[in-house]
Parts: sequence; structure tokens; C-alpha cells
Amino acid sequence: MNPCELTPRNLAPGNHVQEFPYFRATLALLVAVTLFRLWYCTTLGLLGDEAYYWVCSRHLDLSYFDKGPGAAATIAVGTRLFGDTVFGVRFFAVLLSFATGLSIFALARMLFSARVAWFSVLLTVAIPLFAVGSILMTIDPLSVFFWTLAAIAFWKAKDTPEFGLWLATGAFVGIGGLAKYTNLAELLCFALFCLCCAEYRSKLRRPQFFAMLGASLVCSLPVLIWNARHDWITVEHLVHRGALDGSWHFSPTELSFFLVSQAGVISPLIFVGIVGSLFGPRLAPEHRVAIRFLLCLFLPLFVFYIVLSANKAGQANWTAPAYVAGVILFAAKWTLSANKARWIRRFSIAAVIVGLLESLALHNTHWFRLPPERDPLNRSRGFDCVAQKASDLSVKEGTQCFIANKYMLASLLSFYLPGRPDTFMPPTLKVANQYSIWPGYRTLPSGCSALYISDTVKIPKALLNDFSEVKLLDHIIPTYRGNSLTEHYFFLCRGLRATNSNP
Repeated sequence: MNPCELTPRNLAPGNHVQEFPYFRATLALLVAVTLFRLWYCTTLGLLGDEAYYWVCSRHLDLSYFDKGPGAAATIAVGTRLFGDTVFGVRFFAVLLSFATGLSIFALARMLFSARVAWFSVLLTVAIPLFAVGSILMTIDPLSVFFWTLAAIAFWKAKDTPEFGLWLATGAFVGIGGLAKYTNLAELLCFALFCLCCAEYRSKLRRPQFFAMLGASLVCSLPVLIWNARHDWITVEHLVHRGALDGSWHFSPTELSFFLVSQAGVISPLIFVGIVGSLFGPRLAPEHRVAIRFLLCLFLPLFVFYIVLSANKAGQANWTAPAYVAGVILFAAKWTLSANKARWIRRFSIAAVIVGLLESLALHNTHWFRLPPERDPLNRSRGFDCVAQKASDLSVKEGTQCFIANKYMLASLLSFYLPGRPDTFMPPTLKVANQYSIWPGYRTLPSGCSALYISDTVKIPKALLNDFSEVKLLDHIIPTYRGNSLTEHYFFLCRGLRATNSNP
């Protein structure tokens, strides 16, 4: 089936006989892709972020220093079902990608037609950011899924006085916020939509709208309670990460880097198509409200991060939820206008093909023979070897615990070491991550020995102060298919001095 066969034969919303083939094609595509992802996700080692969320899942709490409890709680369920395995960690990431695909189809179908919905799902499958996010268990699978559910619920709620859908909308926003705080911005998107549409402006004063806000607040209580108990350190962290704690200055280099990274993770042609759809082509008047809704879901988040990145470039995945509206907008405008110009049809087909090729290439970067430091998949390789070396040295030297120089390395060691022990980090003067909050090695009995693993030969002052002897034991350079990976060093730390004081 050609996604860009774009004549509107009998495709008015509600013509279920004509629209069923598009749903059937979408379901077949999603099932096939999901089965592949369930297999493929077991072929890659964990990334540092995934391992960090896995460690958090072993210490379940209302929230954490830099993230809400969503990812950790989801991983806890997955590992309860399938054990502390890569499949257990990633199972729900793949399942959520399937559910998100169906939700995007439903949203696009409600706004336009099944044909637009089919093309929207095809775009999400082709986009590298979504393809990677559908395999890795980070905060993004949860964020995008609940962002889409909230959009569906609000679109239905806006035309009814019943409280149920309004409360569901707020709940979906709040639950999404437990994974990624960005999801809370969807409330502003809904408010902006009501403000921009005269027929819905009165909704801003109705009790249903405030019920939606209240439901979102209730679902956000775990994060609020945890932060109230920890001096609101998450707020301080977010301000620092967004470079909002210093003077703002315009940097063309940072802004350019952000835009290039967006084009890279979305796929250049799809990114151009999404941005182009912000300006044209114009659709029939009956699509006015739907287009405005999508613009209100996309622009606030996208523009905010553009402004933020004009000072310091943000991470490429920060805008992920906004692209739910972006792909539907692209699909609607280019699909419904393709019969007016042949180049639109050709561009749409090329965008999907290029995106699919990029996403496929990301599944096996070895084809490109990239330098090790440029291969993104190397972030998931070699840590089982590092952990095995650390285990062997620990047995040989009789150490009682493991310490790592970075939180991602500490988390990966915890996952890959035999017995999956808790791994520590050197204490710091300032809270830097969740390891700074959890009990550290200073709570162990004095005289203990530790093995310190680092990707640099530099020894932190805290270790030199806390142990009577710190010396280099060995090093390892893991390899993958003949290519060298990151070198790691192993230090023996003997004689933990008696202290329970914080740094």
C-alpha cells in the first residue's frame, strides 16, 4: 500500500468500511515491528541511563534527584516478570511503543482520517528518535505514550461537560510527568488551544478545566512530597541543567547544534517536512480546529527549547513529546495536499524512505566502520567485560565493595557484576545524582577494602582521604569486533578510615 496515494475517495471520518484497510495495515506494521524489537532489544547491552533507572527500581521511592519515579517503577514491574535481565528492563519500552503507535493512529484518525493516521504511524516508525526510544527503557517511552493519551482525552473532553474525560486528561498529564517533567507543559498547550479558539475560550473558566488541573496535581504529588523532603533539589537541578542559573546570552553555535541534532534524530527530510508544515500548505476550513490543536501541542515545547538552546543546546530527546503532533501535522498537510503537486508526493515518499534507512542503520552501526568514539552503540558495549574483570580482581584482593567514578558506570557495574551488588561513588560536596543521596561506602565498617573502577587514571581526593592506601592494580581495553572500546582502570583501596560524616 502506497502511503501517499492521496485521492480522497470516500474517506470522510466515520466511513469505517473504507478506513478499515488502513487500520489493518497499521496493526500489521506495528505487530511486525514490535516482534522485531522484542528480539533486537536483547542483542544490545544496557546503556548507562537504563542501568541507572534499573538501580533506582531496586530502591523504589516517591521520586529521585533528577527524575520522577515513572521509569524506575516500570522497570520494577518488568524485572519482576522477567528477572533482572536486559529483556526484563526493556520489555515495557517495546510494549509502550506498540501502544503509542495505536494511540497516534487513534488521535490522527479523530482529527483527520485513517489515511492520515496510517501515514502518521509510518512516520513514527521511520523516525530514528522513536525507533531508538522504542527499544531503550528510558523516560521517553512513558513520556510520549502518556502525552498522546492526554491529547486524545482532551480532544474528546473539550466537547463534553462530563468531568470524567477532563479528569482522565489531567491524570494522563500527571502520570506522564512522573516520567518526564516536560509532560506537565501539555497543560499549557491545552490552555493555549482554548485561548486561541473562540469557541473553546470559555472552557478556561469552567470547573472541568480546573478539575483537569487538580487531577494532574494529585498525580504529581509523589514528586512534590519527595522534593519537599529534600529541599527541592530537583528544581535546582533542572534550573542548572537548562543553564538558567547564569546569565543568558545568544549563541548561534549552540542554537545551530540543537537544530542540527533535531534534524539528525528526527531524520532530515522528515524534520524539514514537519517544520514546513507549520507554514503550509493551507487545508480546508473544516480542518482549522484540528490544525490549531496540533500547533498548540507542538510549538510551545519546540519554541521553548529553541530559546533555551540559543543559550546552551539542550539534549536532542527533550522535544520528543512535541513530535507526536509534529508527525500528524506533517502527515495531514502533506497527505491531503499531495494531489495538488507531484513533488509533494515524491517528497513524502523520500522522507519515509530516508528515515527508515537511517533507523535501520542505527540497528547495526558496524556496517559503517565508524571510529569507536563515534559509534553510538558503543555506549552499550564492553561493560560486561569490565564487570568480569572487576569481579576477578575483587576475589583476588578480597575487597568488600565496588566504587565507580561515574553514576552510569556504577549502575552498569551493579547490573553486570555477579550477584548484582550495590556499587558506590566517591562522595562529593554537592548532590550530583541519586548516588549522592543513597548511603555510601562511608557507612561500611572501618578497615574495609574496595575496588575503584574508573575510565580515567585520576583518583578523587575523597578516596585518598577515606582510605589508607589507594594504588593502581590493572586496566582493561574491551573490544568489539576488533575495535577498541573505552579503557578502564582498577584501583585497590585498602583500609577504610572510621568516619560516617558527609563530605
